Amino acid sequence: MRIPSELHGESLYGRRTARLASPPSQSWRRVIRLIIVMALILVAMRQAARSGVYQVFFPSTEVKRFVSNDTRSVATLTNAEDASAEISPALQSALDTWAAQKTSDELASLLANWLDGQPWGVQDDSTGALAEPGNEAAIAQAIQRKLIAEMRDGTVWRADDGPGLMATLALHDPRKDRPTPPRSSQSKTVAAGVLPLLQQPDVYRGKSVRARGEVVQIEKLRASENPFGITSYWNLWLLPQDASNRPWLVIVGELPSELAALIPTSTSTPEAEQQERLEAESDKRSWPVNAPRPLVDVDGEFLKRLSYQSAAGAELTPVVAGHVVTIQANGNSRVATAIGASQPSASAPADRPDELPLFWIVVGSIAAGFLIAIAVMWRTATLNRQMRARRNRHPVSLGIVWIVTGIMVSSSASAQSLMDLLPGYDQERLQELSEAAVSTLASPSIDVDEIAKIVFRVNRLSDAALQTRVARSSMPPSVGDAIVIDEEISELTPLTIDADLQEYLEFEQIQMVRLADVEGVPHLLFAKLLPGEAVPGDRIACIAVRTLADGGKGNRGSSAALAASQGSDPASQDWIIDIAGRLHWTPARPQSPADAVLALSGVDLSRLADLPKRDREPFDDADSPLFYPMIGAADFAAHPDREQSQRSDAARSMRDSTIDVSPVDLLQDPATYTGQWIQLDAETIRITRVAVESSQRQIEVGGDSYYEIDAIGDLGQVELKIEVPGEESVTMANRYPVTIVTARLPDFLQPDESEGTPLVITRTVPIRVEGFFYRLWSYESDFMQSRGAKQFAPLIIAGVIADQRPDSTDPMGVQAIGNIAAIAVVGAILAAIVFGVVTRRGDRRSRGRTKRQ
Repeated sequence: MRIPSELHGESLYGRRTARLASPPSQSWRRVIRLIIVMALILVAMRQAARSGVYQVFFPSTEVKRFVSNDTRSVATLTNAEDASAEISPALQSALDTWAAQKTSDELASLLANWLDGQPWGVQDDSTGALAEPGNEAAIAQAIQRKLIAEMRDGTVWRADDGPGLMATLALHDPRKDRPTPPRSSQSKTVAAGVLPLLQQPDVYRGKSVRARGEVVQIEKLRASENPFGITSYWNLWLLPQDASNRPWLVIVGELPSELAALIPTSTSTPEAEQQERLEAESDKRSWPVNAPRPLVDVDGEFLKRLSYQSAAGAELTPVVAGHVVTIQANGNSRVATAIGASQPSASAPADRPDELPLFWIVVGSIAAGFLIAIAVMWRTATLNRQMRARRNRHPVSLGIVWIVTGIMVSSSASAQSLMDLLPGYDQERLQELSEAAVSTLASPSIDVDEIAKIVFRVNRLSDAALQTRVARSSMPPSVGDAIVIDEEISELTPLTIDADLQEYLEFEQIQMVRLADVEGVPHLLFAKLLPGEAVPGDRIACIAVRTLADGGKGNRGSSAALAASQGSDPASQDWIIDIAGRLHWTPARPQSPADAVLALSGVDLSRLADLPKRDREPFDDADSPLFYPMIGAADFAAHPDREQSQRSDAARSMRDSTIDVSPVDLLQDPATYTGQWIQLDAETIRITRVAVESSQRQIEVGGDSYYEIDAIGDLGQVELKIEVPGEESVTMANRYPVTIVTARLPDFLQPDESEGTPLVITRTVPIRVEGFFYRLWSYESDFMQSRGAKQFAPLIIAGVIADQRPDSTDPMGVQAIGNIAAIAVVGAILAAIVFGVVTRRGDRRSRGRTKRQ
């Protein structure tokens, strides 16, 4: 059966043969039909715009979202890691140097003037980079980061905290009239809970986060004198939605009218008016919010952890300053009424007398269609004429082609240079320094201190900046260019730095590495010291700066003189010298199966050797290059059969040699187990999902988030004493906290469907964990904070998490014991009955014999 279409009378299934050309009358009919269809669509859209038609079928949600029409209000809410990826290292260095020369008051005044539309005053910038167009937003970001960094964490409000707080509130004020920053300076907001902010303040400091919770108290405070013109601001104490019992404090510059409805109005009695005047003159006013409480979302920057006094004593709460983005009534009648009043379009009548008639809408649409068609045809004709004109032009002369090619080649040749990232050094200075360092291989006359300074500067460059320079050009490197090194070690020589310089460079020695000769030319590399386990034959990888290429080539006279003094051929005195920061070390013979898996997974084992030095320190950005790749390696080790490779074989060998440990072993000798594949029994308490923002880190982890499991391990009969400076020792027995990190949660720990996808869930499950031991890390906890110290615990990067709950519903065998007891009782009863019957028969026989006698 062929169903005809109502539009053109043809079959909806199409024809097997090509459709014949339609006569002109058929084309006009099709145009008329299309116009009618367009008119029907306009009528349907017009009716859909009337909320009264369908509003009766849907109840009101009583939710208001604040959408700013001016993107400038969030332009400076930057993520420190994202901003560093967008701003060039040279500009970042200039910003840090310029901001370091200014006081907090000077920076706040400059930012306030810029927010009022005035230009930046950066005449004192020695580099001139800040005065370049397009750097306005970067300057504002640097000022904000500097002011937030000067706020002291873990304390009450101090006078030095004022500039950072006022600057952040001013940046979130959409009424400020300032130039529009570039869109690339904006960053996405991260959803974070209270516990991650309390436990990892250095990671989230100054980053844009979203605070969500129920409003339990509103406070209005009078602002101290500031250049931004802020006279007052509002504190909103929120009850978080992540199952934690700690409130957090969000600060906003303006209180939306929907939340202002929660503030009770004063009565007209003289006593009430007098009390209101006294409160208005005070610096702080407070109003508690009764249940049901509204739910709000606030976007802003995490400033610090604030110490405040509660009923339980001194507590810490994270402070987020920003602006309200969403208000949900959550059953509060006052807020629901205020939301309805602020959205008149929802309660407006369905039929408005001032709307345009349908006839004019149709006419305007047809006219607009014709105008668009005419514009498209005119544009097409213009492009065709220009294309024909270009075809008729004379060919470009070969001389111009060579000139353009020369410009491109010269630009490409300098694209991989690192000179702009090494202030104070140029090609001549690098070459002279390296030429003076290579008299002979046996006894090189090396200026260790000068080379150590270059090592220090190259080590501070980000991996992203170095990779970008290397990827820009494929031409042979010259002096000052970035060069990729991935070779085996031929010789190793440590060089000691001057004692006065060690304090500034923060390392005592550098490494001189002899690599394989390049076409007979000796190749030397200077870098940070490798671990003591490194030996010739191991592989190293890095991105270095070339400081000497074939003896300089351009300064052949000095090389020839040196060769003549040693009685050798000048051509044999060519050298290749590179200088790098940290070296990525891969041992040829790993000391353990775990080291082999990590090395094959791309983990830098030189960082793993330095890890015990960071025991009992908080988690910060210095852990990132090692922490995230180890999460990915542990996840692979859990399923080595996913691929057939040398890494799979190493993972299976590592799993077979798992080390069984207890929390006591990790606490007593953490350096022995660092980086080893261990097994530990624990009991889960709380699971937190942590977002991974950087795309590079997401590749290393294998996803956009990982899970942090707070667990408890058994100490057995051991009592642990923790020394607290200036206080009594803290004794812990029976159980001790353990932190477990994993890329994926097993099914038995996943949240229920009714819970959705929460950031924090609570689970109490006995588990057995297999994974890499990372190190002892410290974090804030209520128990240790009350004793003036920080909690530290073993951090395990898990690959395998097994459920230790018994499969049987009767693990102790109570039912089996009961069955045995019941059978025994029944058997005893039957035996008693048989014994009675036998005894009675014997008695009857005895009585019978007695009677017969």
